[in-house]
Parts: sequence; structure tokens; C-alpha cells
Amino acid sequence: MSASAAYAALEGRFRRILALREAASLLHWDLAVMMPPGGAEARSEQLATLEVVCHGMMTDPALAEDLAAAEAASAALDPWQRANLAEMRRAWIHANAVEAGLVEALSRAVTRCEGLWRKARPAADFAVVEAALGEVLALVRQVGRAKAEALGVSPYEALLDEYEPGGRTAEIDAIFDALAAFLRDLIDRAVAA
Repeated sequence: MSASAAYAALEGRFRRILALREAASLLHWDLAVMMPPGGAEARSEQLATLEVVCHGMMTDPALAEDLAAAEAASAALDPWQRANLAEMRRAWIHANAVEAGLVEALSRAVTRCEGLWRKARPAADFAVVEAALGEVLALVRQVGRAKAEALGVSPYEALLDEYEPGGRTAEIDAIFDALAAFLRDLIDRAVAA
């Protein structure tokens, strides 16, 4: 398969995955904004199903074959396509690091926790959401450990890589250390004024 054909196949696969993720976003928006409280369990099922379907598409061996074929002939791709290919590989690594059951469990836990938070927030009653949040954090830690093993980094850096590709704790610590020093100085000057 030529690089352009493999890349086009990948684009088609990722386009379908994106369409499903956009549908999940609309369902989540509806859950948060419009849906009556009694529908939360059904919506949780819908969102978890979409997550598992997307995960299955990302972990499909045919996607891995198209990815390998496109990478093998990536010199024939333009710079934009090569950058997209690198992002596709990164997304594939993240997806393949986590078992489908964990993806489903996390989706259900997040939806349940958010529903409880929406009830607890007006009453400022953290106890209502505490156990559900603990479950979400435990599942996120499992995801972090699974991805850390695949990426060869710490669990935090593996999770960070989803939002800040290649980001490392040392870099972020340096940013926040500088910000903390600036803010301490700013607060001291404001108080003295």
C-alpha cells in the first residue's frame, strides 16, 4: 500500500472516530444542560458504549497496519501529513495502553460522579460526591499506570502527555515555581501598598 493510500485510510478511520467523539460530546452537553435527572443512567450507558466503540476502533489491528504502512513511506507525505501521522501514532499508543474494560469503567464512573457533583454543588455537600470522586481518581490512576508502562514515563507524565505531548514534570514544576515566586512578590507588594 502506498503512503498516500495508507494515510488516506488512516484519515478515514480517524474521521469516523472523531465523528463518534463529537456525538459523545453532544450527549455529554445534553446530560449537563438539558436532560432531566432521571435519564442519567441511560446517558451513562450511551457514553460508555461510545467510548468503548471508539477505543475498539483505535485498537483495531487494521488501524495499526495502516499506521505502519504510512510511517514506512512517510517521506512521500507532506509536512502537515507527517505531523498528523505522529499525532495518530501518539493517540494509538495511548489507546492501546488501556484495556477496553478500564475505558468503560472510567466513562461510567466519570458520568456518575458528575451527576452527583451537580446535586452536591448547590448544597456545598462534598460528602455526596466523595466516594464517586474517589472511584474516578482510582480509575485514572490505573489508566496512568497502564500508559506509563507503554510510554516509559511516570504515571503523571503519561496522563500529561494526553494534553501536553512530551511534557515532563520538571518543565511544569519550573513554570509553577517561577509563577509562585512572582505571585509571592506581587502579593507582598500589594499588601505593603
